[in-house]
Amino acid sequence: MLPPVSATGERGRRGGPSRPPARPGPAVEHRVISCVRFQKSAATRFFRVAIVAWSVQVARAGLCGSARGNLFSPPGPVRGPPGRVPSPSNGRRMTTPVSGTLSRTAGRGVALASDIAGEVFGFQGEATALPGEFDLNFHLAGTGGDIVLKLSPESRRPVLDLVAASLRQLEGARLAAAIPRLVPPVHRGDGSDLVAHVDFDGNPHVACAVTYVHGMPLADLRPRSMPVLEALGTLLAQLDLALDGFDHPQLDREFPWRMETAADTIRTRLDDLTRGQDLVAATMARALSRLEPVRDALPACVIHNDANDYNVMVVPSLQGARLSGLIDFGDVARGWRVTEVAVAAAYAMMGLPDPFEAACAIAGGYSSVLQLEEAECATIVPMVALRACLSVCIQAREMALQPDNAYLAVSQEGAWQLLDTLAGADWRIAEFRVREACGLSPNPGLKTIVSWAGRAEPRAPVMSPEVLAHPCTLDLSVGSPELPHPDDGPLDRLVADRTAAAGATVGVGRYGEARLVYSDPAFRSRGNDGDEARTIHLGLDLFAPAGTPVHSPLPGTVVSVVDNGTPGDYGPTVILRHATPDGSGFHTLHGHLDRATLGHLEPGAHVDAGDLIGWLGDAHVNGGWSPHLHLQIIALDPLHDDGQQVAEPGNYPGVALQRLRTVWEAVLPDPTAIAGLPVATVTAVAPAAQPVLRKRDLATKRKTVLGSSLSLSYDDPIHVVQGWGAWLYDDSGRAYLDTVNNVPHVGHANARVADAIARQSRILNTNTRYLHSEITALADELRAHFPAPLEVVFLVCSGSEANELALRMARCHTGRDGVVCLEGGYHGNTGGLVEVSQYKFDGPGGAGAGPRVAVAAMPDTYRGRFRRGQGMSDAELGARYADEVGQAASRLAGGPGVAAFIAEPILSCSGQIEPPPGYLRAAFEHVRAAGGLCIADEVQVGFGRVGDAFWGFELQGVVPDIVTLGKPFGNGHPVAAVVTTREIADSFANGMEYFSTFGGNPVSCAAARAVLAEIRDRGLQSHAREVGNGLLRELRALAERHPVVGDVRGRGLFLGIELVRDRETREPFAEACTYLVNRARERAVLLSVDGPDHNVIKIKPPLVFEEGDAVLLVETLDTVLGESALRE
Repeated sequence: MLPPVSATGERGRRGGPSRPPARPGPAVEHRVISCVRFQKSAATRFFRVAIVAWSVQVARAGLCGSARGNLFSPPGPVRGPPGRVPSPSNGRRMTTPVSGTLSRTAGRGVALASDIAGEVFGFQGEATALPGEFDLNFHLAGTGGDIVLKLSPESRRPVLDLVAASLRQLEGARLAAAIPRLVPPVHRGDGSDLVAHVDFDGNPHVACAVTYVHGMPLADLRPRSMPVLEALGTLLAQLDLALDGFDHPQLDREFPWRMETAADTIRTRLDDLTRGQDLVAATMARALSRLEPVRDALPACVIHNDANDYNVMVVPSLQGARLSGLIDFGDVARGWRVTEVAVAAAYAMMGLPDPFEAACAIAGGYSSVLQLEEAECATIVPMVALRACLSVCIQAREMALQPDNAYLAVSQEGAWQLLDTLAGADWRIAEFRVREACGLSPNPGLKTIVSWAGRAEPRAPVMSPEVLAHPCTLDLSVGSPELPHPDDGPLDRLVADRTAAAGATVGVGRYGEARLVYSDPAFRSRGNDGDEARTIHLGLDLFAPAGTPVHSPLPGTVVSVVDNGTPGDYGPTVILRHATPDGSGFHTLHGHLDRATLGHLEPGAHVDAGDLIGWLGDAHVNGGWSPHLHLQIIALDPLHDDGQQVAEPGNYPGVALQRLRTVWEAVLPDPTAIAGLPVATVTAVAPAAQPVLRKRDLATKRKTVLGSSLSLSYDDPIHVVQGWGAWLYDDSGRAYLDTVNNVPHVGHANARVADAIARQSRILNTNTRYLHSEITALADELRAHFPAPLEVVFLVCSGSEANELALRMARCHTGRDGVVCLEGGYHGNTGGLVEVSQYKFDGPGGAGAGPRVAVAAMPDTYRGRFRRGQGMSDAELGARYADEVGQAASRLAGGPGVAAFIAEPILSCSGQIEPPPGYLRAAFEHVRAAGGLCIADEVQVGFGRVGDAFWGFELQGVVPDIVTLGKPFGNGHPVAAVVTTREIADSFANGMEYFSTFGGNPVSCAAARAVLAEIRDRGLQSHAREVGNGLLRELRALAERHPVVGDVRGRGLFLGIELVRDRETREPFAEACTYLVNRARERAVLLSVDGPDHNVIKIKPPLVFEEGDAVLLVETLDTVLGESALRE
């Protein structure tokens, strides 16, 4: 199979611009000013050079962007077009002008700006200079709010009148976000103007002020939020609606950024480019060829016309970024309505791996208020391309005029990158995506093609009737129980077994299935939230022996006969074109053929329905697949778009991304109807239900049949259907790196464990009152991992059962009832274990500590009572925390007495807390001195996870009296254990029989033995140490870059990252943890939150977690921790 022509879209259709007719409107009744472009005076240029300084206040002022930059590159200038520094609209003119001479120094200019603001506009505040290409801009912060002051040449008066008039038109409009409001001067003569005159170096200027729009520029927001872009589209439509009926003489003015005359501007400035002339010329020609046929059909209205990413203001938040406002009405004009969407999209698309997702979000938001027409949807991408061409051409001239202005060069990289992306994309696919976002059917011609193909005559089966006579459907979907284990190689066995069992002559692979068989990197692409894989099969597969003849289903013309020989691709492939009565036509692709096919047909040859076009190839020649025909319909020209090549000859994608499934189904419709299968089979192989629908149904069912106290992970839960190694797969085939599931200790779907369970299940499963060898063999193998005197094994079904039994043994052995537990400790879900789990009994719904329980301080050297950095050594810290255990034991002495001290060697629910050295040794001494037993809860810690030892207690150099085991013991199968001394086991045998029906059953024992064998044979303990140590180093380096990380700790693959609001106060930052795990999940990395303050990210993956997995985890954490919500 060929990877997608681009990650998101493919190439496309053409057109050309025209001026829309003027629309009548009310006369303008007032004069006001705002920012537009004008020829700079020498004095203005000198002053701009003197005061321009990039500042954080730029963004907050609502005028223009702050320093160009992001978390991955040093700050730099804006990317927008030259002279595009956003500026305010402003007020009316005073009859008695205020005069003054602004100094040529920035400091004096700032001081005079404050004076002007106070005297003219009655605003007292400290001024800060803002960047401006042609005007003098100042941000003033005062007690009553913030304003922006602008000084502009008198020559710009007509356009400034337009801007202020448009702002007046918008007063009172209900908008989704803020826009600047005019601030009038304190003194007005006739009350008709909102402009004050000042003198600047002998040149007349006008002063105006507008309110400050809060937020940061969209350009600086990380990540680029699609909901924010959708809201932007909504706001732009609301603005256009509110401006309906507005008129002004300047609405039809000529200026370089007008879309209707963009081609003329580009042509006149093309020679200014020092690079990329051919790219710009070709892009412009392509765009115009799509615009020209529909130019007269495009609606016109008054538009803002400049929603670039430095004019769009946003507020980042842990609950999701929101749109806060739109500034700079200097380009307001009458123009094509769709220009509003295209301009916003052009800047929003820059820098994204999938830029068309941004365009779709804006178009969809706009259409939710004002429905875009079909012709408009067809022109968004061409207009985006023209805007990018305009940007680089206009900027080039500015660079020639200002060769020392470094930011002009840097700021255009985004536009050049966008042009490169557009050149390699199929604009037809992009248009289909836009149409879908706007509520239209993606491919308007699809229905005609599908209808005709289903009833066309003459027709013939693609294989002989004898081959197709007895088909059987193969389930190749993600989660299919029929698929062979990934270790078992290709699908040949499945195909052979299923077809033989069904007595079938051909196996049928369904259209629309989500599959995991596309593992080659060619099927992966970069999305806006990380890598993603194409998994949705958009063809029909017919499995038959190699050499089976393949026939044309319909009359047609041979377009190509090509050997796509890359492993995982189609191998020899034939593409045919079939004419339709309306002349549109469509194509069929026949892939995975034999090389003999290559010499059988020639491009341009005619074939009739039923003509031989080739033979099935075997895995050596067909791309490495089991012999089969991949048949698909292609509802557009797969090679050319209006004469421009948009794909590799003889190839076309046959597998799509789930999120683009609907669009690609409109390009590659179901070909089952033309294959020649029996009618009953056509019904049986109907496309599988879309995963999103199954997920929604499952969530609804879960709420109906299960208790509401059973929670789900993540704001958007995952429907997991398959696992393998350290990865989980949802029902669309998306792969998620599992960094938190410590139950599948030796990997999800471990073959050795699964085979052991299946093998023993077929032989015997019964309770422990019968003799069988599995239970004794497991006990022997387990005992070998323990130091003396731990030698007696009790097998149970869960960690909770193990801890219940351990407490029962301790109470029986000591004759006492009291238990010492730790702050934040959790030991199980039974009533008896909730009683000794402070994490639960002091949490929501808990009743507090009971009389049989004493709680000791958590041995947390980061935020606990005794901390690192307080002048104590590690040994002293351990002793101080151990004393807390002794004091807790003393509190029980006069009552129930001490039966046991229960603790995890590394505290899990407490936040992955590793106690200081010597802690357990001293704590055990205190407990034993009080007559109690020491229980090590290894349910989460044990079996080599900590790397440096097999059991967590070994890290502290102690031997507990009782050890409990659980979660990883059976790799997900319910098996757990208690290991203790002979003395304690004998005291427990007091006449009351201990019996667990399922504890130690043969199947569970077989699973546990397989787990122990995997740990041993694959060296997973040392693997955990090596990968874990490297990961820990990288996480600590990560902490140096991100202040929100307060502490990184743990051993092996038992790690924790604590997030804080402030490193000095160490205030827990639970909201940041919630944000991080949900954003990581969106990027297909699964994390979870732990700790009593819910501010610790826990990392406890399967032990087969590889170094490459650790790299992906660190990269994901680095990306999310650098996002705006966690940096502001």
